Amino acid sequence: MKKALSVLALFLLVSCSSSQKSSSGPNVAIHLVPLNTSSDVYYFSGPINIQYQLTVANPTNQPIKLSRVELQTIGSGAYVIRNTSSPMNVTIPPNSTSTFTISVWGYSRGGSMRSTEPVTIRGIGYFDAPSGPFIRMFTENISPM
Repeated sequence: MKKALSVLALFLLVSCSSSQKSSSGPNVAIHLVPLNTSSDVYYFSGPINIQYQLTVANPTNQPIKLSRVELQTIGSGAYVIRNTSSPMNVTIPPNSTSTFTISVWGYSRGGSMRSTEPVTIRGIGYFDAPSGPFIRMFTENISPM
């Protein structure tokens, strides 16, 4: 019993310390919106190209650089995106918002009912700032129309 409690305490300590690292850095906001999609695209099963508009808000007084974005779907939905990494190398000016278009490959599950299922995407933005590198995690719920 003592061993199980010590393992649990160690696990909680490690998880708390890792969550603090991801929240350090500037309060940058990331938002993802699908482009040019309708549920008809997801009616047939198979590989699909999906485009998103990625918006990054930099509230700081220093420029930051977005070096990479990772996207992955969580659970079921109209389509699936495996862990996809897109290199970016773009600079967001201080006190501004920048918008970019990214394209990823996914897999449509197919079917008339599945084509309208909402998709949950978990993303990670990797940034470089004068104060050092940091990451920002985000989640978006997307409903095919």
